[in-house]
Amino acid sequence: MPVVDPGGVLLDPAVELLDSVVAGYRLMVHDELETALAIPPGEGLLDLVADLTAGPVARATLYARYADPALVDRVVDGLIDAGFAAAGDAPLASRAWQEKRRVARARHDAARRRLVTIDLDAARADQAIDALGGEPIPPELVLRCARLADHADRIARLAARRRAGQVRLYDSTIRTRDLRDAASSSYAILALGAAVVVEDVAWPAPAAAIPGLADLTGRCIAVHVAMAPGSDLRETMDRAGAWASAAGISGLRLRLDLATFWPTGGASDADFAALFADLEALEACVGDVLIENLPSDEMLLGAAPAPPRGAESDLLRRFRRAYLRWRIPYLKACEGDNLWSQIPEVEDKLVRLEDDLLPNHPELLGLGRGSRVVDVCGGLGRVARRLSALVGPEGLIVSIEMLRLLSARARDFATARGFTNLSFRPGLAQRLPLPDGAMDAAVNEWTGAIWELGIGPAMLTEMARVVRPGGRIAVTHRLVRLPLARLAEPWVQYDAIDAWIRAAFAAADLPIVAERIWGQIAPSLIGETATLWRKQYVRSVVDPYAFTYDSEVNAGRNADVFITFIAEKPL
Repeated sequence: MPVVDPGGVLLDPAVELLDSVVAGYRLMVHDELETALAIPPGEGLLDLVADLTAGPVARATLYARYADPALVDRVVDGLIDAGFAAAGDAPLASRAWQEKRRVARARHDAARRRLVTIDLDAARADQAIDALGGEPIPPELVLRCARLADHADRIARLAARRRAGQVRLYDSTIRTRDLRDAASSSYAILALGAAVVVEDVAWPAPAAAIPGLADLTGRCIAVHVAMAPGSDLRETMDRAGAWASAAGISGLRLRLDLATFWPTGGASDADFAALFADLEALEACVGDVLIENLPSDEMLLGAAPAPPRGAESDLLRRFRRAYLRWRIPYLKACEGDNLWSQIPEVEDKLVRLEDDLLPNHPELLGLGRGSRVVDVCGGLGRVARRLSALVGPEGLIVSIEMLRLLSARARDFATARGFTNLSFRPGLAQRLPLPDGAMDAAVNEWTGAIWELGIGPAMLTEMARVVRPGGRIAVTHRLVRLPLARLAEPWVQYDAIDAWIRAAFAAADLPIVAERIWGQIAPSLIGETATLWRKQYVRSVVDPYAFTYDSEVNAGRNADVFITFIAEKPL
């Protein structure tokens, strides 16, 4: 924490405390840094922050108003450390705030991964590629070229370096306009862990098939298309979604031209909200939609660097401001149950490797070196990481997760641990962005909401579609938690889960060939620090989980009981 002058404290004028309350939290948005802080409920925190929003206030005044001076210091120092406030007795001049924001942004960027862009058509492309490696935070790599097939050798060399552990990359994207004859590079693209983005595709669908597209999607490469929708987005987005699904597209990369939507610049907040709702509906159809000229979720949450913004029109400034006020509450709301087991070490304790059924019995899925597996609703990647060794470096595990935040964290965990045969992709369980019969097996674990919402049958139908004849499909769910001291009182989450899953297998014409009931002694949280188990997407000004568990609802030993159904796709 920085040393803070004991006098006045002032919030940055670009900071706003939002009226909305998400899970009891209030949110502060910083328009210039394009990030947010969450204010936990309780302990007078909201009153304290409200005092700061009213204007400059001395720390001594805050000490007198609140009973816990240490808490006052934690809040004030947290705001200053995040760049949301500064020490000072009076409002600071605009030039001074610009300098403070520059320093805050530089501090933020130092902790974020770097974006590396290489033009493969440029004369010094080889030198730029050779310079990759050794970075403490694996960077995000973007390779640009006019024609992908012209750079097959470069992509293959880079993929080999990644497989050999010489280069660690958080993510790789190849952006091109021409996919012709690129199929020969498909193995190298998969080995690089790269997605392909096709530039300048007509909205809402191209007039003719994109040459080479089917060759890549047919080899399980994630292909996205960059498009520029017009003001008729609402009327045409169903067509865009239908085309993307039929063409096997993994996602859309949209670039919004605000002048097309509002030529006079007279858009209101209601107009912005309507557009955001349309984009949300499009994502619910396609599974993965990213707005390229707005900050990504990872930028908003401080993981990815924000590019320089440059000169902006009043319309663009208001649009970005409205986007932050729409997207930040959504990201906070996404935490929900995903607060739990947010790091691999905790996931590994939640379901211990030695007790986990499928990693210890690959014969149930027919897995071997070179096998391809799709992990549906893959979450933070525990299943994908554990199956990785079974398929070897020649194999591939594609993890599909609806929440981009979870998929991004899963990719981060896998990169830090040196996995190179895993691919993490945002997507929907009921629309898997994979070709027919391309996978040897499909798995789904612990997604009760899928069944509760009635999506289970559609998910199983999709799993069957993407698995080859003779391939296997596995679904696992926790049935009960048994307090061993009170065996007559099990905790049951879904009474009908067994019937739901059986009915879905039957509806998909998938004969069940194996069932396994298995379990473990459930882990105890007593003595664990809460922050190991609970992580937030939107950073809190004061960590609400800075405590150690000293009790449990069901004290004593408990047993988790799981059931796994395995079906085989008919030949």
